[in-house]
Amino acid sequence: MQTVFDSPTLFIGHDEPNRWLYVDLRGSYDASLAQAACEQMLASLRQWPCQKILTDGTNILAVHMQRTHWGARWLEEMQTAGLRYFAWVLPLSLQARHATEERIYPITTPSVGTFDDVASAYLWLQQQREQ
Repeated sequence: MQTVFDSPTLFIGHDEPNRWLYVDLRGSYDASLAQAACEQMLASLRQWPCQKILTDGTNILAVHMQRTHWGARWLEEMQTAGLRYFAWVLPLSLQARHATEERIYPITTPSVGTFDDVASAYLWLQQQREQ
């Protein structure tokens, strides 16, 4: 996997054999940190065009933010950049998991799968056909 971005709170790698981005979110997220991570994901998707992203949220410790219109616009921009499938591994922390689920479940496009482990997300994402 080729490193695209790496910081204490966010790792993004390009998985060339699978033709997707791997995102590892780490630590506690508030609105400003989440927005910065989302902006970096969009920049990475534009730099490494692909239709799939595997987001690993198991290292998220807490989520403290509200749903915003900014998030909806970001998701539209991600789709415009080519995103079709989002595999999301839910956090282990119950508070962070609940907050993440509240933000993910209303999404209808792109296609989002939620998982308890990376292996299941990986398999699901491999099965999704690129368009």
